[in-house]
Amino acid sequence: MIAKLRVGIVGAGWVSAHHLAAWRALETVDVVAIADRDRRRAAARAREFGIACVREDAGEMLEHDRLDALDIATPVDTHAGYCRLAAGRGVDILCQKPLAPTLDQARALVRDVGARARLMVNENWRFRPHYRQVRRWLDGATGEVVQFRLATRSSGLIRDAAGNRPALSRQPFLATLGRLIVGELLIHHVDVARYLLGPLDVRAAIAAYGECRGEHAATILLQSAHGGTAVVDGNMAAPGFPPTPLDALDVIGTRGSVRLEGDALTLSGASVEQHRVDLVANYQQGFTEAAAHFVDCVRHGRPFETAAVDNLETLALIDAAYRDIEARR
Repeated sequence: MIAKLRVGIVGAGWVSAHHLAAWRALETVDVVAIADRDRRRAAARAREFGIACVREDAGEMLEHDRLDALDIATPVDTHAGYCRLAAGRGVDILCQKPLAPTLDQARALVRDVGARARLMVNENWRFRPHYRQVRRWLDGATGEVVQFRLATRSSGLIRDAAGNRPALSRQPFLATLGRLIVGELLIHHVDVARYLLGPLDVRAAIAAYGECRGEHAATILLQSAHGGTAVVDGNMAAPGFPPTPLDALDVIGTRGSVRLEGDALTLSGASVEQHRVDLVANYQQGFTEAAAHFVDCVRHGRPFETAAVDNLETLALIDAAYRDIEARR
């Protein structure tokens, strides 16, 4: 068994801080190097998290830094290249979602990586503690799910008093995406729906467009294998909501219901439970639990919950949603 996993991270943008905080929380990991094409940005992250080696090129990091695993925290159009580089050296991979820009490209990547390396998608939303609690309730307290709705709202794309849009100030690349809320945000919620409900099919999808290139609002109607209905929807230009996306969940079962509203998570039915959710802490905890799962599976040879092959099922639903959106435009 590996005593400590030697991890290198490629990408020093906004999300890398959450990745690095997750690795820092794990005693069985050493982050030994960070690479970014912007060396100054990589150096700043290295100082912040005590990383010894800074590089501009991920290939150099893979060649010289004796990595056990590569954490990919870069834009989606770079994922496939970095995954193939790591697989070529037999280095296991934790890759930020989406795995690739299109479903076909993701399928080709999974075939290419094959058995050369283990590949997990960092689909960390489902690892948030409150969604793990919902999963436990669904395993017995609610009965069969009849209706499900997971929604997210934010005002991140509304201009503030200074004329800035908070979501774009935090992640400027969002303005360039042709596929915005479904491919970048609701992909998390679709994956959570799969985690909670099992296999799903897309029945309909519709989107709204505004100032950005891609859609800022969308609704996806899905159906579970036993006939239950599920709605995943979101709006990133919702007046009156905070700039950071806020989730709301309703699950109606044959014996009980679950609701997440604000920071209150409630089970109602034969028994009643209520938990206060620390949404800020749980946001980071999703990253930390996903990283811990990756390390545990690598060290003990266990299957990844969000292995690339499994994640293709989420990507297939996203692809189906976009096909229906385009058909309706």
